[in-house]
Amino acid sequence: MKLIKTTLFLILAIFMLNSCRDKKEKIAILKYATHPALDELESAYYLRLDSLIKGNTLLNKKYVIEKFNANGDKQTAKSIAESFNYKDVKLILAIGTPAAMAVAKTKSNIPLVYGAVADPKGAGIIPSIRATGIQNSGENIIIEALQFIKLAFPKVKKIGTLYNSSEQNSIFVQNILKTNAEKMGFELKQITINGNSQLAGITEALCDQVDLVYSANDNTVNAGVTSILSVCNKKEKPFIIGDLSTLSKGALFAVGLEYSRMGKDLATISFSLLTGKSISDFPPQAAPKPQIWLNKKTMESLHLNFPDSLIAKYIFKII
Repeated sequence: MKLIKTTLFLILAIFMLNSCRDKKEKIAILKYATHPALDELESAYYLRLDSLIKGNTLLNKKYVIEKFNANGDKQTAKSIAESFNYKDVKLILAIGTPAAMAVAKTKSNIPLVYGAVADPKGAGIIPSIRATGIQNSGENIIIEALQFIKLAFPKVKKIGTLYNSSEQNSIFVQNILKTNAEKMGFELKQITINGNSQLAGITEALCDQVDLVYSANDNTVNAGVTSILSVCNKKEKPFIIGDLSTLSKGALFAVGLEYSRMGKDLATISFSLLTGKSISDFPPQAAPKPQIWLNKKTMESLHLNFPDSLIAKYIFKII
């Protein structure tokens, strides 16, 4: 009987030892909310980093990637960020400003890589010895959008925009938009919103005061874009959005970044960190040059035509 018990104990001990050896450290992805652009970044990052890890014999045995979603709730983002200190997490990708802020405010030495953050400095994410990433908005994108509007719509004088004033990223973008719109001779009408329930009514009032509506970068607008588009298209007012992934829902143009490219670039940085590189080797990056996409169906429904030379020179993609 003692022999049986001893044998069982040894088997259990060996099993537990092997389990400990097989336990992998984690790369955590914290996404603030489900949204086409954020989902695109997450998917591209996961696929690229997973491929890089599996291609490295040592890292493949050591790491596993886990996904977390705050579902648009700042308190949930905070709780998830704090839990990483107790989950054997060795690197964090934070997608979206509130997610990155939640991680940055948590006392930890875990390296933080961020994406889909408009103003990392203003949000308190950088400067930091543990954080780096790529901005998803900047003056270069706003200027390119306004210059394009001037070329495509030479008669437009009044531009309207909607934004959620509780979003730190939106305030950052709106300040840039106001400064540069005035420099280019546009009259800018800025309207604040608090949630999706207001969008249709506020958009209708805005359309009566402006020639064109432009949303540079706002999560509330992106999430409720269908309500905005129904009004703009009914009023026959062009709507330009700063999110390429949302263009298919009916905006006329999108001027923004390709989030799948950003995800892949962030995965490459993360892989280098996992192989021993330091955060200091990868300074935070400003927003890359934007792309301009055209929705042909919306163009036709608004009875608009643009010179072939304009499309050939400025339009990266037609959907």
